[in-house]
Amino acid sequence: MKKRQPLVLLAIFLFCAYSLVGHAQAPAAPPANFKSTTASVNGVTIHYVIGGKGEPLVLVHGFGQNWYMWNRLLPELSKHFTVIAPDLRGLGESGKPAGGYDKKTMATDIYQLVKKLGYNQIYLVGHDIGLMVVYAYAAEHPAEVKKLALLDATIPGVEPWWSGYPAKAWWWGFFAWPASGELVKGKEKLFLTNFWPVVGYKSTFSAAETAEFVRAYSVAGAAAGSFKWFAAFPQDTKDNQAFFAHKLPMPVLAMGGDHSAGDLLPDVVRKVASNVKAVKIREAGHWLVQENTPEVQAGLLDFFLAK
Repeated sequence: MKKRQPLVLLAIFLFCAYSLVGHAQAPAAPPANFKSTTASVNGVTIHYVIGGKGEPLVLVHGFGQNWYMWNRLLPELSKHFTVIAPDLRGLGESGKPAGGYDKKTMATDIYQLVKKLGYNQIYLVGHDIGLMVVYAYAAEHPAEVKKLALLDATIPGVEPWWSGYPAKAWWWGFFAWPASGELVKGKEKLFLTNFWPVVGYKSTFSAAETAEFVRAYSVAGAAAGSFKWFAAFPQDTKDNQAFFAHKLPMPVLAMGGDHSAGDLLPDVVRKVASNVKAVKIREAGHWLVQENTPEVQAGLLDFFLAK
């Protein structure tokens, strides 16, 4: 019996390991006319989905979500554009390097991805942290962004608003704290499902969206990686001071939820851009794509398809 005990323990171990692997959630799939793939750019692996036809439209997600935040919009947007939706460095299937989480570097990730795909001029959208990334992209490459949409966040360094944010958005300090990743590790679902309502207006995430967002942030190192986006705010503020010397020349859409940044964002954007259109999404908080999908979709199409 004693001789068989190690074999029994090994069998139990292998069964448990197989069970864990077998039940691991696979990444969410995009619509049938899209593919999910990766590219090596700027020294990091960037995961993205791509599909559709027409001029390139790049969609950049923010914190608490990944590329899948746009999934509701992809079927319609892809009728008009070749849509590219990446995962930012630090999250999900994208690489998680030790550094490079300032928005200028993250914008270079996206810029090099666009170049690798063979595009020059693009349409560009960013939500939350993605807003900060696409602002840096447009500020560095203004001639290569035909139109820019900034969704429900603010721009590091734009006053008189920026300096007051840390007192209001208490989570910024927690996220930027070096220990935050370890504290959330293994508790990603508990963390996210309690954080989303803090800045949302109504609970509208589907079961599939909830599962995919939790999965993406549960990938080893992902929660800690995403928190580094916030730790880089001081560097982002410094980088943006140089960008502020020249206002963005392209048409810019400032879109926010009426229960979130809908009133403030247009004023922020007018500080850095000369041609600004404001759209306020009704009955929506920070997660406006999920909270009022039809209005967001209509607002984006109206802006990008207008001649």
